[in-house]
Amino acid sequence: MMKKLLDCFEYLKRYHIDVLDTISIILELFILKTQNPTALAHLIEKDTKKNLLYNELQTLIQNLIKPSFYVKINPNANISKILKIIHQAPLDNHIIEQFLHTITQKKTANKLYYYSTPSEVNQLLISLLDIAPGDEIYNPCYGIGSVFLSIGNTTKAIKLYGEELDEKLSNIAHLIAQLAQIKDTKLYVNDILKQPIFKTKNGFEKFDKVLCNPPLYAHMGIEYLKEDERFGKMGILVKNYPELVFLTHALAHLKKRGVFIIRNQTLQKSSLEEKLRERLCKEKMIEAIIELPKNIFPHQNHEFSILVISPNNEDILHINANNEYFYQKDGKYNRLVHTEELANIFKKKLQTPYSTLTPLSNIQIHDLRAQSYVNRNLPPRHTFTLKSLDVEIFRGQRVYGSPKDEPIEYYDVGIADFKPYGMTQTFENKKNRGDKAKIKKYALHSYDILLSLRGVSPKIALLGELKSCCVANAGIITLRAKNKSMAIGLYCYFFRTDGENALKKIYEQSGENTVNIENLYQLNIPKDYDKHAKKIFSVLEKLGNDLQAIEDKIKVLKES
Repeated sequence: MMKKLLDCFEYLKRYHIDVLDTISIILELFILKTQNPTALAHLIEKDTKKNLLYNELQTLIQNLIKPSFYVKINPNANISKILKIIHQAPLDNHIIEQFLHTITQKKTANKLYYYSTPSEVNQLLISLLDIAPGDEIYNPCYGIGSVFLSIGNTTKAIKLYGEELDEKLSNIAHLIAQLAQIKDTKLYVNDILKQPIFKTKNGFEKFDKVLCNPPLYAHMGIEYLKEDERFGKMGILVKNYPELVFLTHALAHLKKRGVFIIRNQTLQKSSLEEKLRERLCKEKMIEAIIELPKNIFPHQNHEFSILVISPNNEDILHINANNEYFYQKDGKYNRLVHTEELANIFKKKLQTPYSTLTPLSNIQIHDLRAQSYVNRNLPPRHTFTLKSLDVEIFRGQRVYGSPKDEPIEYYDVGIADFKPYGMTQTFENKKNRGDKAKIKKYALHSYDILLSLRGVSPKIALLGELKSCCVANAGIITLRAKNKSMAIGLYCYFFRTDGENALKKIYEQSGENTVNIENLYQLNIPKDYDKHAKKIFSVLEKLGNDLQAIEDKIKVLKES
């Protein structure tokens, strides 16, 4: 039957320019089927002319919904055929929820994924909120209101509040709330930044639960918010991060618990995001962070987490659902599974292979992602970290181009100098001027390990005996081991598949593909990392020389 409903939707789309109008029309028909099925049956049984059928249908629907929400069906469509399909469909909240999920999340050509959330994510959000009868629930950006069906499946005896910028989306949300049988609704069309509706002379109204999946495509007009009491503590807002604006706004309305979908980069970047993270930790407001699987939101390249906010938390529960156990392939995208298990881990604050409870005293503000805490609490396979091995790590620097430049000879070392195997000892970019103090401070040492600062896969080099002054440029990270033997051991470990994958994971997890030095310090190193290092390195050096000889021959041949 689902296929027939989807075919019906596709058929209606041909007669309406705006796909949002098509959604409104089919939801109106769903309301007619669920709230007055007898009238729908009589309408089908009547052998009336098309124009009379059209008028009767219009009257029936307008008696069930507010006139301002009504969208006319195109009279050229085969109305009788459409009504028969709707009449035969066994509609309930679950089927309607699956229908909306399909047309918004799977049929991406409709471009409706901006306005809704996958149904299983909605179900998880509602489970985390733990909604009770009588709760007041607020959503500052409800879109088409797809989550209202999940709320209605839990309890209908709630009060629903919300704000949305787009009137058409709001009209659809009202229809979905009606289908979910949520009667007490105050859903407004409004700009939360310019004039928040739920504010009185005594301040912002407080709601028991807050729910928010912010629209990342939104352009936030934030220039006039500097004096706004909601954002005063946060300093200058960044319009490229709308989730921060919605989250900060929602905090002004929060009473008991809120759930927010945010990009992982807001959990680990610096500056403004760090101020917000610091505030949330200082005020003990983070109850849980649930990292979601990759690729579950259509046309989103970002990685996401659910942030659960509530008062008086001494610990933060981290759940890493970015694990094959919690998703399955669904067409081009992944679909979240085992949501009940995730909800149970959250409610009971369980420590599992996928979760850990971290005291606030052990939280690192620069990175709140679940993967950074859960992975550290897995059964230990390693006995060292780069930090415990006393490896010094620092970023390369630009040491020329300022008024402090003086005559000095040195090499500006970049990734282009990296030899693929063995020692890197020759460099191309010779400089004759630079800041002597900085050059002396950041000069490379023999047997330093160099890593690329950015990228998905690391590029790596091991310096040999340096006969000239060298400084790594700003695109490089330097690892300085205590001695030559340790440097060769680490270099060989990073060459091996397990070491390469461990290092690669640091790069993949880093925000904006820029490696976080603190994460490097915490990189686990096996106890036998330097096993057979001398033998491996000897072979690598020979292969590196052979490779260089082949490249030289190719160069000669090319230039001949």
